[in-house]
Amino acid sequence: MLKSSSDKVKFAPIKEVDYKTPVSKSKKYTLINDIQPLEWYCHNDSETGYQQTINNRADSSNVVTSSGGLFGVVKKSMETRIETQTLYFTDLQSGLCGFVQLLYSTVMGGIYKGFQLNFKIFGSENNNSDYDVWESFKLDNITEFQPLKLVSRSVIFEFLNNKDEKLGSIGQLSIKCDLPTCNNTIQNLKIDLMVDLFQGFKMNPNGCNYYFDKPITSTEESVSSDKMIRHVFVPRGKCNGHISYDKRLNNGNFQNKTLDLADVPVVYLDAVQGLLPNKAASKWNFLCFQSENYSTLAIEFTTPQEYDNFTVTVWSITEKNKLIAIGSSVSSPKRHVRFRATSTDKESGWIYPTSIKFPGRFSERDLRLVNRYDVLGELPSMVRSLAQKIVSIKPFIYQYCQPSKYKHEKGISIIESTFIS
Repeated sequence: MLKSSSDKVKFAPIKEVDYKTPVSKSKKYTLINDIQPLEWYCHNDSETGYQQTINNRADSSNVVTSSGGLFGVVKKSMETRIETQTLYFTDLQSGLCGFVQLLYSTVMGGIYKGFQLNFKIFGSENNNSDYDVWESFKLDNITEFQPLKLVSRSVIFEFLNNKDEKLGSIGQLSIKCDLPTCNNTIQNLKIDLMVDLFQGFKMNPNGCNYYFDKPITSTEESVSSDKMIRHVFVPRGKCNGHISYDKRLNNGNFQNKTLDLADVPVVYLDAVQGLLPNKAASKWNFLCFQSENYSTLAIEFTTPQEYDNFTVTVWSITEKNKLIAIGSSVSSPKRHVRFRATSTDKESGWIYPTSIKFPGRFSERDLRLVNRYDVLGELPSMVRSLAQKIVSIKPFIYQYCQPSKYKHEKGISIIESTFIS
């Protein structure tokens, strides 16, 4: 719950927004109508220091023990910085969904720094489960890092200022990837996508929720801190292109998988955490629903006890590529995510949802679990060992994908519930 004006707090959330307020009338968020607000937030830390490191690079290792190294760009005072730029795609024809994600991280004061490509495909129906794959790849040999462009030997991720007024596009995102040697599960990963992005938004002034080492008065304005959670949302876009990879079969051979995407609806999300994940939130919930005419997007996190157990929820509704409703809640439990039914994971101990309700009048009674993801299990061994010794956490992601309905229109929903501490 929100504190009274005289209370001291260590967490300053975004402002609450009544979703019934017309989109063009609210002054509590900014609509995004061009690609400039989509630039890498972490790039502002030290673009000069980064470029000097590229020019003088002698070691491309992702693990460093000093302020130097390939990605010596984050302020020394920062405990951690993690930024993800994620494109979720939902192919309504094939039922196949997934995401392509670039992740930048500097963890635990710089013990681990680097870029990573995360790639996931899963099906909304049991009959296309053969496509299921979730892989992560370190990106070495970064040759260019600009606010709207990242280039490595194998990946190009670039925003283009190509607006299409008839289509309603604010610009485009081009993703190209060619990884001839991949992990044990997949090989020969090739991605060539062109995405038309439609209107987005961020909460004023810059999409941030702030964390403080010392309590401040809850009425203080213009607060700021290096420790924050920040989000920028583009709830709707359309993607064209193809993805192909060779997937290892049970007999050890490889079989080629190819996805041809034609006007497939997508969500683009930029997220930044300026402190350790277990300090930023104790749990998360996420929704991405896509149908022919509608997109419903929601994201929610709850701060740990140290930051007063605030729950922050943001959601939006898009109809025919235009935002028609944006809402956020901090003080009203009625506008937070609710688990209508649950089950207990005997291994991890987490109680995860089997039926769920989101604000914006979206609910799913028959959640179909497609992945149970042990987060620490995917970290480098050194980082994982330190995390387990320093803090007692056991983060798990429960990911769901299933046919759903919104306003009586059939579509597909991707839902995630994450538990950290």
